[in-house]
Amino acid sequence: MKKQENMYVSLQLDKDVTSGELMINIQFDRNAPNFFTNKNTISWCPTSEELNFINEAYGVLTKAKHHKQDHIDKPHVQETESEEPIRNADEKEILNRVFEKKRPAFNQ
Repeated sequence: MKKQENMYVSLQLDKDVTSGELMINIQFDRNAPNFFTNKNTISWCPTSEELNFINEAYGVLTKAKHHKQDHIDKPHVQETESEEPIRNADEKEILNRVFEKKRPAFNQ
């Protein structure tokens, strides 16, 4: 914790045991000029540097969670020119051709 930068907090990355998700823990310096303790009360008046630091960390973590979720929801499939997906209309046409070839010729 560097006092010359008005930073009196440190961040720790942990994994929640219940959900398995990553979370950020904020650790405070009890001797910091912006950290106060009275009988049953703990107060913290964050500096702008501390707020920026915490917001940036949460932004990175949130972006990583969304990226991970997008990757799970929409797996990246690389298509080549020869592997075009079959459209519904094409699928029906292909099935009709297959069935026509396999039907016995009754009208002969």
